[in-house]
Amino acid sequence: MSVRHFESYDVRHVSRSLEKFHEGVVRFKGRIEITRDGCKERCVLISKAELESLEQALAILSDTEGVKAMSGQIAQLAASVSAAPAGV
Repeated sequence: MSVRHFESYDVRHVSRSLEKFHEGVVRFKGRIEITRDGCKERCVLISKAELESLEQALAILSDTEGVKAMSGQIAQLAASVSAAPAGV
């Protein structure tokens, strides 16, 4: 599992360093929060691969049959773990 970094920078700093931030986000799976003075709203720079992965996960989880199947598998796993003798 890779470590994900989340850093926050003002938009002025990002505009001067966009190439560096792009490389960091794509290469190290980091995230950059972009802020702006006088504005409460923020945006986040993430890699396209991470966005697609998140979208795919949401699509899978929004499928009610998939959620039911996953829940059943988790319940079976939990039951088998709790039934296993101690120390195994």
